[in-house]
Parts: sequence; structure tokens; C-alpha cells
Amino acid sequence: MNLIGFLKKVLRLLFSADFLVRTSFRFSQSEINEIVSNADKDNLKYLERLVNITELSAFDISFLMSNVALDDKKISIIQHACKMYDEREFKSLGQTFSDFIFRVSANINYLDESNLTVFKELVQCKNELYDFSNILNGSARFVNKKKNNKMAFAFENVFAN
Repeated sequence: MNLIGFLKKVLRLLFSADFLVRTSFRFSQSEINEIVSNADKDNLKYLERLVNITELSAFDISFLMSNVALDDKKISIIQHACKMYDEREFKSLGQTFSDFIFRVSANINYLDESNLTVFKELVQCKNELYDFSNILNGSARFVNKKKNNKMAFAFENVFAN
């Protein structure tokens, strides 16, 4: 009987420890190990900040940690971009959150707080482009472009009667 009581106690402690681990981390230990093993060593210091962004899955975090040279500004941009993502808007276009994160990572060097709305509109367009660098570099031209009142003709010579 003493052996059975000991086994019950060990199992009870084991399950309670498993419960504590599950409640303190969003991801399993194997997911964390996979993220860390694939991550760029310079990005490891940003792991906790990325894990705290609740919208990101383990796959998204692993992708960002391995393919983007992260810094504080880029983490802030990722946080704002995640808040901008509206599932109803993008799902109707057939785009998932991971697609959105891939596009954010492809353009992260050109993104800042001022052009995130332009970026969101570009992503919502039904296209297969991931690199919006030409547009994002001069996004002020596209947002605040004034109408040109110059007359333009389709013909070289215009004859008036």
C-alpha cells in the first residue's frame, strides 16, 4: 500500500507541475525549443517580447526570429501591425494572419508608424506581392498626392474649329 500511495503522490505532483507549466507559458517546451533552435542568435533577446504578443503563433514567432534582424523599433512595428489586423477583413480576401506577418517581415525595413495604414491597404489588395519597398519608401506621395490640374491631350496636335 505504501508504494501505491507514493505513486499516487508522484502522479499528482507531476500533473500539478504540468498544469503550472501550461499556465505560465503559451507554448509547449518543444515549441519553445524549436523557436530557439531556429532563431538567429542576435534575436534571442527579443523572444520574450514576441511571446507576449498574443496574436502571434509559435510558427509566426519562429519565422520572425529566424528571418528578420530584430530591434526595438521593429518589435514595436510588429506589435502595431498585429493590432491593425482584422480577421474579418483579411479572411474574406483569403489571407491568413501568417500571410500578413510574412508581408510585414518582408517590408519591415521600410515600415514605420506613419505608413502602416498604407501598408494595410496594400496588403488588403488581392495580389501576390510581398515586397512593397518602392511604395513604402515614398508613401507620403501616395497618401497626400494632390490632383494635377494640367491639361493633357491624347493627340500631338489639336485642331480647333
